[in-house]
Amino acid sequence: MMNTSRAVSVLAAAVLISAAPVRADEYGGTSMGQETQTMQQGQKDQCLLVAMNCPDSYKADTVQQRVDRLKKEIARGTDVYTEQELNTLNEQLKWISQESGNDAGSE
Repeated sequence: MMNTSRAVSVLAAAVLISAAPVRADEYGGTSMGQETQTMQQGQKDQCLLVAMNCPDSYKADTVQQRVDRLKKEIARGTDVYTEQELNTLNEQLKWISQESGNDAGSE
């Protein structure tokens, strides 16, 4: 059962990550200033959650930059995200950590 659960989690994360290039063509673009302002207004990072509305600057993210963004969003907690969304973000962080073979998500 544990292997099935892990496989489903990895598959979900892979689908979310692989959808980013597909959705990137539909992105209209915003400046970093607009993006920062949106995040400060308590909105969710849809790029991390469902690979939508990803700014061009995120396309070239390193693994560490993605880990840092995930940790920052997770820290915002239930003021911004539902428990299910926080679980999704945590699963992505765990998946990255497992795939990279380090403790990126264990801080």
